[in-house]
Amino acid sequence: MADVIIVGGGLSGLAAAYALEQQHVSYTLIEVKGRLGGSISSQRRAGFVIDGGPFILYQSEAWPWLSDLGLEDAIYEIGRLPDGNRLIAFKDGTQSLVDALVQRLHSGQVMPRMSVSTLGLVEDQFTVCLENGMVIQAAALIIAAPARYAERMFYTFEPAISEKLLRFRYDTITRVSLGYRQGQVTIPLEPPPDAGFAFGYWTESETRVPPGHVLLQIGVRYPLPRTRPETLVAELQKDMGWPDPIVADTNYWPEAHCLNPHHHEHQAVMAAIDALLPAGVALIGSDYHGDRVEARMAQGRTAAEKVRTWLTR
Repeated sequence: MADVIIVGGGLSGLAAAYALEQQHVSYTLIEVKGRLGGSISSQRRAGFVIDGGPFILYQSEAWPWLSDLGLEDAIYEIGRLPDGNRLIAFKDGTQSLVDALVQRLHSGQVMPRMSVSTLGLVEDQFTVCLENGMVIQAAALIIAAPARYAERMFYTFEPAISEKLLRFRYDTITRVSLGYRQGQVTIPLEPPPDAGFAFGYWTESETRVPPGHVLLQIGVRYPLPRTRPETLVAELQKDMGWPDPIVADTNYWPEAHCLNPHHHEHQAVMAAIDALLPAGVALIGSDYHGDRVEARMAQGRTAAEKVRTWLTR
């Protein structure tokens, strides 16, 4: 039996597992999907590096874990914001970070394609019930799942937490990546006022695209009937007056864009949830204490330290 069960194999959960690995604390990592990394994914097509999640990342402080993971040379600077923060990207996609974390998980047990139904406490052991009927136990828990799933897990365990998580809402954004030759599209992007754009990024860096080309990543909120992959790119081309792209990719992750962290009362809600968490339980992820890469990595480290302290009390 492991000391800690981590539920959720996205970036926050992987960061927690990596921190426990460094502290020589045994763990079991449960992930409902067949792959680790959550919304982060990368692929190379026709010379373009395409990310399913964000590819331009904000860096407001040094990332010491880059050297720990051997990734110092895996990033490049795109630019700087007026506040001095850097805009960076991974040369081979943000999946590089996920891969580096996974490669360093040696001692723990990883259980993919396993769905958690409920949490519980039996004497001094936390229990995790899986939907296949299996029950596993540990002395501490790290829940690194989106609020819409964590709500169900806490429903019979800590109903007051479940009630607060039930109020979390998500934006319906599809990320569309399009590769073009330079000159085929106008940069910077100027979408029509009612085009349903959430954001628009681009890069011409030859670390990510073939020479003389540009990669666009656009977040769109088209009405649901228009979000089928086979029609989405065509609708976007029509709205923008763009020709057929060299490469096209669409990615929709239902829990990628939680709205609650943008509400003024979110910090108070999270303070209340954190106060309700039983000792030995941590709740982490982009829905809760920041969605930037550095915030998710920090949440994993903080959760690992919290449960390690609990285990050695």
